[in-house]
Amino acid sequence: MDSVRSCYHPIDAAILWCDLANHTAEILQVEIAHSGELLKHFPQWPDLHFHVEQIYEAVACGELPATFLGGPITPNNPSERVYWSIRRPDLRTWFALNHPEDKPAFLFPKNTDHLECVNLSVFLAVQAERDFYAREYEKMHQAFDSLVEEMAAYKKQEHELASQFEAAGPASEASTKVHHTIIGALLAIMLEKSKSGQPRSIYKTQTAVVDAITTLFPGIAGLSKRTLDRKFAQARRLLAQAVEAEHRIARQ
Repeated sequence: MDSVRSCYHPIDAAILWCDLANHTAEILQVEIAHSGELLKHFPQWPDLHFHVEQIYEAVACGELPATFLGGPITPNNPSERVYWSIRRPDLRTWFALNHPEDKPAFLFPKNTDHLECVNLSVFLAVQAERDFYAREYEKMHQAFDSLVEEMAAYKKQEHELASQFEAAGPASEASTKVHHTIIGALLAIMLEKSKSGQPRSIYKTQTAVVDAITTLFPGIAGLSKRTLDRKFAQARRLLAQAVEAEHRIARQ
């Protein structure tokens, strides 16, 4: 029997475990015809019965993975033992975990102890790659923490500004009127002439002032032509009202 296979039946594994490969045909005849009577027919090999029952029990309780005609065997899915099959890797794992002091040669040959060891150069390459990704992860983690701190600072600043804005409240009507009056006065100085008849600025009309502002500051919020025309007209009207009120007071 070729002892190196991909799968094993429990009785085959037990035969190889007991180093009875030369008696395989004899043992299988009895096992197939009189299942469970190995100890009766082969009292000279008591370990054979003991080991096969160990394997059967491990499969039955789910400790050792096995298949039945291609399907998994579970405690709730019983099947005929004669059709059980165990993968070599699963059998090796089971022995390594449950019988580390009694590893059979057919699964753990001494001359191939290092066949499944990882090549040193491969290990070093994998370790270097792992270390690289660990460093990159740490960098990203630090960058993320820094962003979180910045966002927290911005949020705090936003709350402070919102509180200040709320405390300040909307501009009073008197304050707004004063601002417009000041703007009206500036326009008057720019557009009118001095007592000697000399222009005070290069701008002769309000339209010229608006055109200059929109040209110098294109796209600035609050400085569109429509807004400037409306605000300037309001400012000049308020200035005229203020002047008229002052004249009435003076005449009194």
